[in-house]
Parts: sequence; C-alpha cells; structure tokens
Amino acid sequence: MPKSWTPRAPRTLTASEHPGTAVEWAGRLFEVLDAAPGSDGGIRYRLAPWEDRHAIRRMERYDAVSEQIREGERRDRSADAAKRRLAILLAPLAGLLPGQIQKKMERDFGAPAVWMTIASAAPLFVIGFLGVFRNLVGMAGAALTLPALLAPPAPVAVYLLAESALRLASAIGAGEPMGTLATVLALALWGAARKTLPVGEVAPELDGTRRDDEEHARDRELFHVLEPALALLAPAEQEQLAARFGFDAIGWGRKTAILLLAAAVLNTLYDLAALARPGGVLGEVLWSLPAVYLAVEQIRRLRSFKEGRPAGSVLGPLVRRFARPLLGPPPAARI
Repeated sequence: MPKSWTPRAPRTLTASEHPGTAVEWAGRLFEVLDAAPGSDGGIRYRLAPWEDRHAIRRMERYDAVSEQIREGERRDRSADAAKRRLAILLAPLAGLLPGQIQKKMERDFGAPAVWMTIASAAPLFVIGFLGVFRNLVGMAGAALTLPALLAPPAPVAVYLLAESALRLASAIGAGEPMGTLATVLALALWGAARKTLPVGEVAPELDGTRRDDEEHARDRELFHVLEPALALLAPAEQEQLAARFGFDAIGWGRKTAILLLAAAVLNTLYDLAALARPGGVLGEVLWSLPAVYLAVEQIRRLRSFKEGRPAGSVLGPLVRRFARPLLGPPPAARI
C-alpha cells in the first residue's frame, strides 16, 4: 500500500545528501533508500539499516496498528475527495445552502464554498434579469417570448435579481459564501420538525449535563441556519443572540438591508412603469405601498448600522416564529 515515506536524496553538485524516512520495524531502525512503482499498482520500498551518521528528522512505525491507521486515513482522504467532486458537480444546488454550511463543507472536505455560491447565484441572477426585462418590454407594448421558467413574473424576478446580486457581491467582493433565504427558511422548518417528538414517543432519559449539551448543539445548528435572517428581529433579540452565539448583528443587518432595499426599489420602479398602461392603476398603487415602506425602512436601518446600532424590521415576526428556540435562556439557566 502506498505510504508517505520519502526515499534518500543523493548528493548533487548543488545539494547535500538527505536521508530517507526513518522506519521503526520490529524494534530496529531502517532508512528508506528507494521507492518505485510496483506491477500491482502499489509502491515497492527498499530499506536498509539506519546509519548513525544521519540525524533523524522524521520517523514512521511499520506494524499492524500503524498500517490500520494509515489505511483509515487513506479511506478518509478518498471519501473526502469523492465528497468534494460531488459538491463541485452539484454546486448550483449546494450553493443555495446557508453560508455557514458551505464553510463547513469547505473545512470538512475541501468543497469550494465561494465558487458554489457563485455557481448557484449566477443562473438565478440571469433568470431574474430576464424576468424583469420581459415585464418591462411587455409594458412598452412589445412581446418577448420566453418560458416562465426563464422569465418569471415580476415579483419573483425582482426578488431573484436582488438576492442573487447580493449573493454574488458577497462571494466575489467579500469572499463570503451566502445561501438563499428560501433555503434558510426550509432548513429552519426541517430543524423545527426534528426537534418535535411524534405523539406518544417518549424522550430518552439523559442526565442534565448531557441533555443541556445536546440541546445547545441543536440550538447552535439552528442559529447557523437562520443567521442571515436573524438581523430582521428586534434589536433586543439581536443583542441576546450576540451574547449567546456571537451573532454579527451589524454585518448581517447591513446585508439584509441592502437586499431588501434593492428588491423594494426594483419593485417600485416596475410599479411606476406599469402605471403607464391603461387600467389596473389602483392595484399597482396598492401593490407599491409595501415596497415603498420597505425601502424607507431599509434606509433607516442602514443609518442605524452606520452608527453601530442593530435595527429590526417589520418582517421580524416572520423570522421570530423559527428563531423562538434561540431566544429563550441558555440551557444551563433553564429549570
């Protein structure tokens, strides 16, 4: 089986001799003189007794236990390489996951988190742009024939364009992966369902410390999933999350404010352009009011962030429903 042993490097005109890897085998010390590929696809190592004139810089053991450890490490590396290739292949989907999950994939098996975000955001940005463009062309009296999958209705197109632009800016400009809000909420629902025991099922008896540790681990997992949306909560709740989980209220608040402001402005511009069409004026005006309110709110929030103060949003109650487990006292303080 191939090992990480290196053979002796002979003396040259520009470099001195360096001994090969020192190998302890059956209580004796050997030096790796040569390593050549074998006919069976492995590596054939040639050893010789260690010479005392050499200093030992690196020593390996050759026994059954060491070989089992090496085989386990080889399997882990092979599994990590397979996971990395799968993550790259599924990057348009993996990039939809929350940024913290993408970072964990990068730490665990080398998945390129930033590029996964780009691979998932770029197609959605194009789809959002085509949707907005088709609607603007339609308001001008022309027609652009595109399927709804490539050019969705105006509200969906505006949202995709704004969110994807923010995600691309986060990945390319700041080097930070970022998922979609829809995925965040879906994972939060799934996490909430996991924490709820089916009717009639009894939770296993655990000692207090173990139960608290497991509960805190679940809460931290939920926190990382919801982190991009937590900046919409009330300032007091954000401060509580900062104290308990290290939540970056200003950083995430600024990102959410920019995203919502861009979506609100694009939607308002679309509604103003739609007013030029005959009929449906009242509906367009009523639809634009929430967007105008959101735009004003985000400007106010951005001012608060500039002063170093967290700021919530009218959308906070929607997030609070999923974040409620994170807003209670920490496990150690519960009775």
